[in-house]
Amino acid sequence: EISFLEGRMAAMAIVVLIFGGIMSTLRSKPVSTRLWICLFVSSLVTTQLLMKKLSAPPHNFRFSGYVTALHFMSVWCVCVGYWVSQEAIVKLHPESLGSIRRYVTYIVPIAISLPLSVVFNNQALTFIGAGLNGIIGTMAPVTTAILSHSLGRRIPLRGWFGIFVAGCGAFVIGWAEWSDNKGNTSLCIGFVMSGTSVLLRSSKVVMQDQLLSPNAYKQEETFGPQQPSIGSLGIMHVWALQAPACTLVALLYAVCMEDIHKAWAGLTGEVCWLLLCTCISATALNLLGMFTIKELGASSMQIVGKLNTIILCAFSVSFMGERLPAAVIFGASIILVGIGFFEHTMNEERSKLDSMGKLPMTKR
Repeated sequence: EISFLEGRMAAMAIVVLIFGGIMSTLRSKPVSTRLWICLFVSSLVTTQLLMKKLSAPPHNFRFSGYVTALHFMSVWCVCVGYWVSQEAIVKLHPESLGSIRRYVTYIVPIAISLPLSVVFNNQALTFIGAGLNGIIGTMAPVTTAILSHSLGRRIPLRGWFGIFVAGCGAFVIGWAEWSDNKGNTSLCIGFVMSGTSVLLRSSKVVMQDQLLSPNAYKQEETFGPQQPSIGSLGIMHVWALQAPACTLVALLYAVCMEDIHKAWAGLTGEVCWLLLCTCISATALNLLGMFTIKELGASSMQIVGKLNTIILCAFSVSFMGERLPAAVIFGASIILVGIGFFEHTMNEERSKLDSMGKLPMTKR
C-alpha cells in the first residue's frame, strides 16, 4: 500500500511531467507563452481545490453564488485598473463594442451562461469530489463540438465515433460512482450540477470565440444579413465588458438561492483568507483561460484541459484523501481515448481544409 508521503511524491512527479510535456509540446511558441499556459493549468487546478476546501468541513462555506460573484468582481477590478492605466477608460463602456444592440447580442448571453457554469461547477464540488468533477469536465470538448455542429459546423463521421466512445466512458464513470454509493442522492445532485456546468461552459466558449476570432464564423453565419459584425476584440476588452454583467447574474442567483445572513455568519478569519486565495486564483484562471483559447486554438486548448484533469485527480487522491474506484479511472481512460480520437480526426480535417485555402471548420 502506498504511504501518504509516497502518494505526495507521486503527485508532484505527475505535475512535473505534465508541465514538462507542455513546455516540450509547445516548443514552437515563445517561452513566455508556454509559461503563461502552465500558469493557466495551475490556476485551474488550484481554484477547484480551494473551492473544495472552502466548502468542506470544518469551514462548510457552501455559498457558491456569492463566491462566484466575488470572483467576477475581482476580474472586473483588474480590468478597470488596466484600462485606467492605459488611459482608455472608454473600453469599460458597453458602447465600446459599437452599440448597445451589439452588447446585448454578444455579451449578455455570455453573462448568463458563464457565471451559471461557474456557480454549478462550484456547487457540484460540495456534493462530489474534485477529482470526479474534473473527470466529468473532460466531456466539455465533446459538448463544445456538438454545439458548434448545431450552429453549422461539419463534423466527419469518424469524429462522431470519438464522441460515442467518450460518451461510453462517461456512462462507465456514472454507473461506477452510483453503484459504489448505493444511489446516494448527493452524488446524483453533484452529477447533474457538474453536467449542467459542462453544457453552459461549452456555450460560453463558443460565444467568447466569436468575439476573439469572429472571422472563423463568418462563412457559416446563419442569423441573416442584419446581424451586426464586429472585429476581433482583445482579452482585457472582452472581460471589461462581460465581467460586470457576469457579476450581476451571479449575484442575482445568490440572492435567490442562498441565505446571505448565513453566509455573513460563516465569514471567519480563515474563511476570508481562503476567499482571498480563491479570488486571486480565479482571476488568473479567467484571464489566462481566454489567453489560452486565443493563443492556441481549440485542439491545444482541449489537450490542456485533459492535462488539468490528470493533475486534479492526482492531487485529489494524494492530498485530499479522495477515493476513486478503479472503474472510474477506467472510464476516464475511455473518455480520453474518445476525445483523443475525435481531436485527431478534426485535426486531419482542418489540415485538409487549410491545404485548400479554406477556414478551419472547428475552432473555439
